[in-house]
Amino acid sequence: MSTEHLRQRVPSLAESTCSFASETDDESTVSTQETTTKSKQLERKRSSIAEVANSTFFRKRLSRQSSLPWGHKRSTMIGMSCFLFLLPIPCLIKSCCPFAAFMLAVVTVSSFSSDYLYSGVESWSHLFDRVLAPIAFFSNIHAVYSLFGIMWVILSSVAVKCHLMAMHHSKRNNYDQFVIYHSLWHATGAGLILFSFGVNNGADYLFS
Repeated sequence: MSTEHLRQRVPSLAESTCSFASETDDESTVSTQETTTKSKQLERKRSSIAEVANSTFFRKRLSRQSSLPWGHKRSTMIGMSCFLFLLPIPCLIKSCCPFAAFMLAVVTVSSFSSDYLYSGVESWSHLFDRVLAPIAFFSNIHAVYSLFGIMWVILSSVAVKCHLMAMHHSKRNNYDQFVIYHSLWHATGAGLILFSFGVNNGADYLFS
């Protein structure tokens, strides 16, 4: 091999080495950028979760504090209305809706404890009731929808309206109106389930 030919190969090898090193550096840069981007995305997700967990809504929802501004002031009407949730349970069991029936039984205890026994004072019962009540509500919405269709679910808006009115009067420190609407929230919730069964299956179904 001639000396001239060797001289031509040496620069060629040097250029190839530089090219390979450059490509390696580019790949390393891209990999670093991807890692940085993923880290930032993960940090944003963690930050979002932390913001949700620390939000006023969640802190109130998962608090032992009562939301009532007037302190420990029991209402016999509200206390008695809690037990209305027991009435639809036999119908739900006969219609093969055991979870909805179970949740009504559980929420009877939690609502009586939160709304009557520990009304206005700090208690774990408030936290349990805030968590269990929506589960009971939506499980029974699903049961009614499965059994009778969407038209009967729409009737639940009456109960929701009573609940919203009770919250409204609570914020305005209007105790008497709160008692009426909160009792109606319980009564209409249970009553509309019974009404759905009575109309669709006959009155005898309610008492058989």
